[in-house]
Amino acid sequence: MTEKYKVPGELLVSNGYQVSNPSGEYWFTREWDTTGESWFVPLPVGSPDTAAVDQTRSVQHNLGFVPIVWIRNLPGLSSTGDPAEGACTFRAAIETQIEIDYQLSQAGRGLKYSSDPTLLIKEPATTDNEIIKGGGNALVVTEKGDAKLLEIGGTASTAVIEYVRILRELALESVHGNRASADRLTAAQSGRALELMNQGLVWLADNLRVSYGEGALLSLARMVPQASQVYRLRIMGREVGAMEPLTRLSLKWPRWYPATADDRQKDAQTLSTLASAGQISRETAVKAIADIYDIEDVPAELSRILNDQHLHESN
Repeated sequence: MTEKYKVPGELLVSNGYQVSNPSGEYWFTREWDTTGESWFVPLPVGSPDTAAVDQTRSVQHNLGFVPIVWIRNLPGLSSTGDPAEGACTFRAAIETQIEIDYQLSQAGRGLKYSSDPTLLIKEPATTDNEIIKGGGNALVVTEKGDAKLLEIGGTASTAVIEYVRILRELALESVHGNRASADRLTAAQSGRALELMNQGLVWLADNLRVSYGEGALLSLARMVPQASQVYRLRIMGREVGAMEPLTRLSLKWPRWYPATADDRQKDAQTLSTLASAGQISRETAVKAIADIYDIEDVPAELSRILNDQHLHESN
């Protein structure tokens, strides 16, 4: 895999490189393969030369595999049309955000204009002096004359703010965001109610779990046993030996929202009914609530339950 992009010469200098033109642009290049990580001496953009390997920064890992995982953000094409990049999370809301910025800018200009109203004088008295607005300057007009201040009404700014609020909701909906407003939010009755309220956001996160969880975390986890065949690894400060390959590995995600007391009561009633009817075992019931009550060892928990029952019966 090759990493290559343009960087300013000043950035290279700040990272310890010596370049001939700090104000110019350079190509930064790295390559990974199954045996090493190769760094290259930065080349000026447009140079016909071939980049030379930077022996000082290059390393040999000899892992036997490329220690990199490429992640596609979301299914679909990127803005450049490259299928390897994946779709942008916020692409559908970019144009709406530009429109919001424009409308807020116009609303700001309107407020500035309304803070400096225009003076309108009807049939003023003849005068050669410049009219200066202010509370200490009287305007003298004829009998049928009049003087007014022309101001921009507040309804225009209110309409813009309301329009921006609608645009915000549409932008959030287009990217599966949460449209809930703090001004109108009431207390949810349960974790399930919160999940339903944020259903769009949950769907987005579910897709990201596939990309970054199944596609990235599992791949990285499978690399650890492979690396342990070459290097000595330490886990929590303790050195471990070579590990067996992880052939059966899966991710278990917790609930999106913590269960409330009402949720836990309903779960307990449901599991108790199923276990009493013989439709599930007691072990399965304990496993179903293990993450909620922080039960790390289900067999040990079942053993403690039986001991408590025997103690209760003997008393």
